[in-house]
Amino acid sequence: MRYLLLKMRYLGYHERMVIFVVGILLLLPCIWSEMSVTGQDEYLLSLRTPMETLERGSWFVPWVNGEPRLKKPPLVYWVILLSYKLFGINLIAARLVGVLSGAGLALCSCLLYRELFKKSGMLAGLITLATVAVAIEGRRAMLDLPLAFFTSMAVYFALRWGKSGRLDWILLSAFSLGLSFLVKGPVGFIFFGAAAITALFVFRKWRFAFSHWSQIVWALVLLLAVCAPWPLIMAHLWPNFLSVVGGEIAARRFGNIRVGSPLSTVGAALLLVFPWSVVLIAAVVRSVYYAQQTPARKNLWLVAWFLGSIIPFFFMKSFERYLMPIIPAASVLCANWLDEVEGILKTSLLRISITLIALVAVFFCLAFIWFAHGLPITLMCLFFVGLMFWVTFARGDTHMAVGAVAVLLALIMGGLYPFMGINAMPRDLEKIVGHSPVVAYNSPQPSMLSIRLKRSVVRIHKKDIHLLKHFDGFVFMREIDAEGFEALARELDIHYEKTGQFKTFYARKTWVRFAREDATLDDWKKAIKMRSMEDLQPSIYYYRVYPKIHPDE
Repeated sequence: MRYLLLKMRYLGYHERMVIFVVGILLLLPCIWSEMSVTGQDEYLLSLRTPMETLERGSWFVPWVNGEPRLKKPPLVYWVILLSYKLFGINLIAARLVGVLSGAGLALCSCLLYRELFKKSGMLAGLITLATVAVAIEGRRAMLDLPLAFFTSMAVYFALRWGKSGRLDWILLSAFSLGLSFLVKGPVGFIFFGAAAITALFVFRKWRFAFSHWSQIVWALVLLLAVCAPWPLIMAHLWPNFLSVVGGEIAARRFGNIRVGSPLSTVGAALLLVFPWSVVLIAAVVRSVYYAQQTPARKNLWLVAWFLGSIIPFFFMKSFERYLMPIIPAASVLCANWLDEVEGILKTSLLRISITLIALVAVFFCLAFIWFAHGLPITLMCLFFVGLMFWVTFARGDTHMAVGAVAVLLALIMGGLYPFMGINAMPRDLEKIVGHSPVVAYNSPQPSMLSIRLKRSVVRIHKKDIHLLKHFDGFVFMREIDAEGFEALARELDIHYEKTGQFKTFYARKTWVRFAREDATLDDWKKAIKMRSMEDLQPSIYYYRVYPKIHPDE
C-alpha cells in the first residue's frame, strides 16, 4: 500500500510529463504504415510539399505541384522538411508532427485544468487522448492539430498572465499565437480571441487589462514580429500572393450562413469529443445553471470559450477538423464535471459514453472477424471493451475507464484499421519504376506513391495529357480512367504500353470512403455473403510511356 501511495504521489508530481509521454505512446503505433489512416489533404499536400521544397533546394518558400504553396503559411511544412532531412523521407518523419501535437494538446488540457482548479489535470489530459478527433488526427501530418496546440498554449499562457501580471507570460502567449498564425493563418485568432474576450467579461478583468496596457503593447509587437515577416516577404517575391490568399478566404464563403449550418457546426463540435459528447452537454448545462455563483465562473468561462469559438463557423464553409482548438475547453469541462458531480447522473452518463464507444468498437471487431482480418488485434480490442465495462460498471473508476477508452482507440486506429489494406501497393513497385519519372493521371491515386518513391508524384489532368508526348516514364491511374487515357493517347500519337495493375482500396477525400466509386448496395451484400471485400477494391493501372520515337526503334 505504501508503495502504491508513493507511486501515486510520483505521478502527481510528474503528471504533465506522464500525459505527454502516454500521448506519444498511444498515437505512435502504425504511423509508419502506408495503410494507416490518411486523407486527401495529407497525401496531396502535407507529404508532398516538403518533398518538392527539398527537391528544389528551397526552404523558405514551400512548393507543391511545381508552384509556390502560398495558400497556407509554412511552419508545419518547415517542420516536416527538417524531419525529412534528419530521418529521411518516410511516413514516421512526416507524421511525427501530428503525434507530438496530439500529445501536446493533451498536455495543454492538463495544464489548463491545474491552473483553473488547482487539482490534478490527469483526467483532462486523458479525456483529450480518449477523443475520436485526437485518435485520428494525431496519426496524420495535418495543420489542424498543430494549430490547436499553439492556440491552446497561447490561452494557457494568457491565463497565467491574467493571474500574475508578469510580462514573460503574455510574451509567451503572443509567441505561441504567432506560431499558430504560421501554421494556418489568422484562424487561430478566432479561438484565442473567443477565450480572451470571454475571460475579460466572465472574470471581470477589464481594469487589469487597462492597467497592464504597456505589456499588451509589447505582446502585440512580438506577435507582429512573428507573424508579419513571412507574408510580407511572400507579397514582395510573388505579386499574386494577395490574390491567392484572397481566393483562399473567398473559398470559405465568409458571411454566408447556410440553412442548418449552426446545427451541423454544433454537431461537428460534439462529434470531435466523442464518446464524451453527452458528458460535455451535461457540463455545459450545469455551468450555465450555476452561472451566478462565483465558484462557477471558471466553468462558465470554459463554456463561453467553447461556444464563442464555434459561433464564427456558422458563417463559413469548414470541416469538422477546423474546430480542433476547442478540444481542451471541452476536455477540461468534462473532467471537472466528472470530478465534481456524484450520484446516478454521473454514473449513467459515464456508462452511456462507455457503451457508445463500445458499440462502435464491437461493430469494427465483428466486421474484422467476419472478413478474417487482424484477428489478434481484434481480440485485444474486445478485451479492452470488456475491461472498459468492468472498470466502469463494476468499479466505477473514472480515470481507468477514460484510460481504457484511450487505449481502445489507439488499438482500433493504430492496430486494427491498417489491416483493412487501404492504400496498399505492391511491395516491389519502386523496383519496377526505378528512377524513371512518374505522374498520376486524372487523380492522385495511388495516394502513397510519393512517399513510397520518396519523391513528389505530380498529377496531370485530361486537358494536360498533351504534356506526355515527350514523356519518358510511368503513368498511374484508376481503372475508370484507363479507357479514356488510351483513347486520348492514340489520338495524340503518344506511345504507351500497359505495364501492370493491382487492386487496392484507397481513401477518397476522407479516410472512411475507400471502396470502388461505383460499388452498389448489392456489391456490399455480396461481399458480406462471400466474406471477402476483394470485389469492392478498385484497380490501379500503370503504363510505360515513351517519347514519340521509341528508344528501341
